[in-house]
Amino acid sequence: MALSIKLNTYTQVDANHTVSTVAGSSPEVLTVATTTNHTLKTNFTFAPNSGVQTTVATITFTASSDYYYYKEPRFKIKSPFKSSYSIAETVTRDSIGRVTAKQFVVKYTNTVNSSGDIVIFNHETKALPATKNTINLQNLVEIKSFDIDTENIISTGGSRLFTVKGDKNASFNLKVTKANGSSADTTYDFATATFTSTVTELSNQTLGILGQYSDKIAIPAITADEAYTIELSPSLSLGTTLNATIQDSTNQLKNTKTLNQFKGITITLTLASTSNSSHYNTLPSAITFVGEKNSQSRIDKKVSFDLTLSANSFTFARGYTTLEGAISDIDFRSSIAKVKNGNQSSGVVVVLDDINNLAPGMSMTGTGVTGSPRILSINTIAKSITVSVTQDAQGAGGIADDAALTFTYGGSSTSRVISGCDFDLKDLNQSTGFIVNAATLSPVTTAVNNSSGIDNSATVVVDSADGIKAAATTFVSGLGIDATSVAPHVDGVSSATLTLSAAQTLADNTPLVFTGSSRSANITFNFAVIDFGTKDHTITLNLDTILTVS
Repeated sequence: MALSIKLNTYTQVDANHTVSTVAGSSPEVLTVATTTNHTLKTNFTFAPNSGVQTTVATITFTASSDYYYYKEPRFKIKSPFKSSYSIAETVTRDSIGRVTAKQFVVKYTNTVNSSGDIVIFNHETKALPATKNTINLQNLVEIKSFDIDTENIISTGGSRLFTVKGDKNASFNLKVTKANGSSADTTYDFATATFTSTVTELSNQTLGILGQYSDKIAIPAITADEAYTIELSPSLSLGTTLNATIQDSTNQLKNTKTLNQFKGITITLTLASTSNSSHYNTLPSAITFVGEKNSQSRIDKKVSFDLTLSANSFTFARGYTTLEGAISDIDFRSSIAKVKNGNQSSGVVVVLDDINNLAPGMSMTGTGVTGSPRILSINTIAKSITVSVTQDAQGAGGIADDAALTFTYGGSSTSRVISGCDFDLKDLNQSTGFIVNAATLSPVTTAVNNSSGIDNSATVVVDSADGIKAAATTFVSGLGIDATSVAPHVDGVSSATLTLSAAQTLADNTPLVFTGSSRSANITFNFAVIDFGTKDHTITLNLDTILTVS
């Protein structure tokens, strides 16, 4: 059974190429061609036998002598029977791989009639580079490749080797520009291997007999993010051009590459007491970790903080249990500042200028904040958060427009959300989430101050009671202390007079040792930064969750 098939093809008509069409002959394929607005429409009609493949046409695209196909011809079929078409392609390239011709053989197989099928061909041509130098009419030579490692440069600097390849005696120029942030750009002086304010570049360097040139660029250390633009250009006056494969898309006479260099990231580990800062003597200095942006090269440090009080006493915040003196990664707090958007209305929804780097669980503090709210959920579209405590309206003392708010939470997951920093506590018990005995209290040593001694009394006067707290966990030991039945502890402290839980008989000047409370403490742990993230970050060890001051 013969079918009735109608197919239209559309190709672009211009002076940069030609398109030839040879219709199939068995069965005979009839063609009608019309040109409108630089588009050639060819109508093919034929009557193939059902289920028998028919060659519809051979269509050949050929670039003009001074052009090549920058984007080689492609086709697109519009038909309810796309699978009926088989289109074979044959590409012709010149010696350096540029497409100069392409042939399509269109075949058709179907069992039903088809009318109005369309095949559209698209392409882009580009002029071939000149083969003669317009100045001296000598044959042009080409720069064919330019290789340099464009991976990010470390903050401490280094050097980058580059290689230019091409025809023998081809010449090129190379300019390296350093952006310098808001300051004026500088360029690289290859003679001194430095960046200078005077515009300098590598000029008219000629490829030797092997068609290759190599050198290196010295990159200095930085303290702020930096970018470098590297521009390779041919020496036109010396008869050199760039191969089309390495030309910039917007400039045939340049090959441009960019290098990025990011400043080192500093992770600062510090400590603070919000509730009892006035009782602490000067806190120990912060510990810093320095690495490259997004570096996952682990850096471990053993951290030891010695702490002293000017008044009151330390005891363990987590009590005298299996978690005595314990710390957890939740004790390591990270904070981020945000700005209120609009005056607060009464309710649990708070609108911010942005909600970037926030996470559920973070606490919110700042002027006008009601209670101690935490983030319950985040609305990224409205740039708002829902908090756990209803906030007063601005007119009733609530948060004002543009008020500064601080969001805080603990753990590595929080620092990761804020800056990408990931940290690890070594020896953390995976089942409890704590390091036990990371915090220790220094024993308090003093002596009996009673010229006649103490005779079977629970009241003991000592030289100094500084650091001794009345508690069932503040124990006393020393020469003459009776601990045969139960370890005596301190029930009361009044100036230098102590009341013990059991009567004692002690001589004057008897040395005594008190444990369980002190004005001196130490926190020791192993801390590691395992990902430095994208920006400087401060992690604060919250002393109030580890040590109680009273």
